[in-house]
Amino acid sequence: MHSASTDLPNDIPSPVPPHPGDTLLTPARAARWRQVLARRTGRLAVVVEDCFDPHNASAIVRTCDAFGVHRVWVTTAKNAFRLNPKVCQGSHLYLDLHIQPTIADAYAELRALGYRILVSDLAAGAVPGPGLLKPLLDERPLALVFGNEGNGVSPEAVAGADGAFLIPMVGFPQSLNLSVSVATSVYALRQREMEANLPGDLSAEEQIATYDRWIRRDKGEDVVAKTFGEDRHGEVVEEYRG
Repeated sequence: MHSASTDLPNDIPSPVPPHPGDTLLTPARAARWRQVLARRTGRLAVVVEDCFDPHNASAIVRTCDAFGVHRVWVTTAKNAFRLNPKVCQGSHLYLDLHIQPTIADAYAELRALGYRILVSDLAAGAVPGPGLLKPLLDERPLALVFGNEGNGVSPEAVAGADGAFLIPMVGFPQSLNLSVSVATSVYALRQREMEANLPGDLSAEEQIATYDRWIRRDKGEDVVAKTFGEDRHGEVVEEYRG
């Protein structure tokens, strides 16, 4: 496990008012939740199509949580989205996680929210480098789509997207592990905001609603239907299907 700072420097004003559920938390935890929400972004979203490896899926949601990406879409037409609690460490519980059966369903939701959709692909015309996507992110919300470990993005995902992007590499490999690709792309787009301790862009209403959802989940009220299974190593995983 690699070390990373978990301290949040300099409080950012939070729009979340006192909540009846605050009494269920320590003051430090209640403050932490508000500060995490104050830094979250909804303008950058991650979409994962038919991921079949629980360790990749778990690493992706942990990365999105760590880098402040609030909205994640996953599709389950071919594979359930399976999370290993030991790897994701509960990060999926703090995300706005959308489970859809098909990429078309995910795209419909993204379009309704105004997202521009780009797939990770080596196609001609792909934008080279996550850092070059920053101007697109400044213009309108941006959703980055990643395919599964075996086949990448599907033809349907490519056809329905607004374009493609790729991560330039100068070594012998032609691709990166799925979760590494997500981490590289998201960090490249979120680095400036995180290092400068800038506020996020979730509305006050969304922060308040999310805080309430976290409280309810902490009380044991499930907010996402799930089942349990085992991965190939015999470890327990949580399964999500659209």
